[in-house]
Amino acid sequence: MLEDLDALSRRIQTVVQFAQGLQAERRALQARIQQLEKECQALQSQQAHEHDEFARMSERVARHDQELQAVRDETAQAHGALESQVRDYQARSDTLQQRLDTTLTDYDRLRVVAGDAQQQIELILERLPGAEA
Repeated sequence: MLEDLDALSRRIQTVVQFAQGLQAERRALQARIQQLEKECQALQSQQAHEHDEFARMSERVARHDQELQAVRDETAQAHGALESQVRDYQARSDTLQQRLDTTLTDYDRLRVVAGDAQQQIELILERLPGAEA
């Protein structure tokens, strides 16, 4: 019976050691769980911060896109106005060039007519009585 009690005592010691090992393992696991929960909270906080930052950056990008589109629209409008002015100035230039060409043609014609008139006047003057011969 003593042997049975010794065997039972050894078994109880083994069970106690096993229970103590399980308790130590449980404490280690609980500590690990707490550490993981803290890490999880830190990651959630970081994620929230990054989400807020992403939202701010998205708003900035949207604003910049709107500003860029406004500048593009303004540039297109200015470009259209400049093209219109260029067409107007080109038309005026063409008109002035035509007038200049007409004026130069008239000038040349009048010079020829004036030369002819000068010759006729000289001929008339030569025929007048008392004209030098």
